[in-house]
Amino acid sequence: METLSPQLKKTPPCISRRDAERRSLLTEEELLKMHLQPTADPVACITKSDGTVVYYYNPNKVKEAPPAHWYERPTAPKRELPAEPEAVTVSTEAGELRRISGRRAELLGYFSAEALFRMYYEPVEPPVACLVRKSGEVVLLYDKATCRRLPLPCVKCGNASRYRSKLCYDCYSEELAERRAKGDAKRAKKYGNDPKRVLFFDLELTGVFERDEILSVSIINGLGEVVFDSYTRPVRNRKWNRTEKIHGITPAMVQDAPTLAEIAPRLRDIVDGADRMIAYGTSTDYSHLRKIYSTKTERNQLKDKLVDCAAEFSRFVVEHEIALSHHSLTDAMAHFNLDWNGIAHTSAADAQACRLVFEALFPHYYESEDA
Repeated sequence: METLSPQLKKTPPCISRRDAERRSLLTEEELLKMHLQPTADPVACITKSDGTVVYYYNPNKVKEAPPAHWYERPTAPKRELPAEPEAVTVSTEAGELRRISGRRAELLGYFSAEALFRMYYEPVEPPVACLVRKSGEVVLLYDKATCRRLPLPCVKCGNASRYRSKLCYDCYSEELAERRAKGDAKRAKKYGNDPKRVLFFDLELTGVFERDEILSVSIINGLGEVVFDSYTRPVRNRKWNRTEKIHGITPAMVQDAPTLAEIAPRLRDIVDGADRMIAYGTSTDYSHLRKIYSTKTERNQLKDKLVDCAAEFSRFVVEHEIALSHHSLTDAMAHFNLDWNGIAHTSAADAQACRLVFEALFPHYYESEDA
């Protein structure tokens, strides 16, 4: 992934996480998850308790990341340091060391042995600087980057080193076995749902934000029958180059399609008659589908019907320790050895794929305990 230059031209202002969320700012890691990358320097930052700095970017100044870099971890830019003061050395038990301020030590990543111990680090090289407290005490500082990471204790038993999820191997295995048993019981249960009232849906959009618009809507029932399938003409967006490369829907393909307002009455009838609305990742689709309703009560009723197939697949993967680094719909289809009906990343094909994956996870979803 393209990253910023190693040295920022100007240190961005520090803000709180709440302010960042209020302003809809995004970290580079969040942008990477959406296959985007920043086109401008960060506009703000926060300093975490361990001294690391998280940078926030303007979501309006981004572009699509090259597919080859979609799953790379972001590299944070270096923070600009204040001007270097005139060097002052202090005689310490470790020899002559440069004296620096606590602020500069934090920016450089220098910490005392006591602070490093609390962060589970151990110095392996001599101190690189020192600071002098008001009491006159001289504190030796070590470069955290050269320190050895100490094993973290299990948060459950407090003894053995962590293996996964902050637990040691035995505690993790015990907890995972319990979760797997509960998950398998949930997936094996007979729910007795009417397949005609269980609907699977997918939307294709002009972009990844709530301000974007719907380009196509596809809805099928539990029998695989198409209930609704239509392009939708956006009323504000005229082009969507980034997402067009993914779903293939061009402006020309939707220029004669109905708007969301025009198909809303039909969609409301369909959704209101459903017992369950299932999608592979419901948060984004819900933020757009809810616009067909005008009241909070109606929107909450829609939300109560939603089932996230992506969350169920992720739970299945984790509980059974399946070697998958990503839990996309494509990964789920491949894991269950299911065949696509249409082209992936189109709403019709993705809705059908969601149905197949969900029914692989819940094979008795339409069966009744009384049968």
